Amino acid sequence: MQGNIPFIQPKTIQSPYTGEYVKPKLRTYDDTFKNMRYTEAQWICPSSGQFIKKGIVSVEDIVPPKQ
Repeated sequence: MQGNIPFIQPKTIQSPYTGEYVKPKLRTYDDTFKNMRYTEAQWICPSSGQFIKKGIVSVEDIVPPKQ
């Protein structure tokens, strides 16, 4: 399944709305049903607040704790 996900690089881009440079905000969330941890980058224009784009940076297996 991981082979089907197009990964992106979390780098600074220029906003198409205002021309300002935008750094991505990284967000991590867990899918406990699949035992996967996803890290996502999201770009939002700082002046206008408009959404620019988002994408997956990495996918990791969650290792359950040993009992």
